[in-house]
Amino acid sequence: MVSTNKIPKKPTGRNRSRFTWWRRFQPHRYLPARRGLLARIKNGDFEYPALFEHARWELKWMEDDQKEFISKYQGRDYMGDSLYHDIGRKYIKRYNRLREDGHEMELRHLNTLVEDLCKEFDVHKDYVMKIMDTWDDTTESLYYHIVEDQGMNVDTYLKINNKKLKIK
Repeated sequence: MVSTNKIPKKPTGRNRSRFTWWRRFQPHRYLPARRGLLARIKNGDFEYPALFEHARWELKWMEDDQKEFISKYQGRDYMGDSLYHDIGRKYIKRYNRLREDGHEMELRHLNTLVEDLCKEFDVHKDYVMKIMDTWDDTTESLYYHIVEDQGMNVDTYLKINNKKLKIK
């Protein structure tokens, strides 16, 4: 998902599951491992999770709902009303779950990427971690950099790899 400053309209009507009730948007569809590492990188399987942005949107939607509650409130002290606090509690709980899931997913993406790069190029984990610590470009360019760093031609490697995976 592309990061933008525009906050979308809050989605409604999504089926609730007791396992993912805090997610309002469809999750990323991962490719199977048999498709190859480069195809999974191009699919965005190792990119920064969108859940952090979704969590930020939850806070904005909470503010909007609280402002709407205040504008419609007919009593004297809206801060003392439990309904006002229930609005905040509901959104903060969803916010915390999204952040927690985002951290777990980001860690899983990084660990899987390191393991798969090590398997693909038969290199040590420390070598990949050292490159990733200072890498400021895309994941796909990291893949090509490791191919070149291993002394292989990128085009030749991709042709050999595609034949191995039977991809045309």
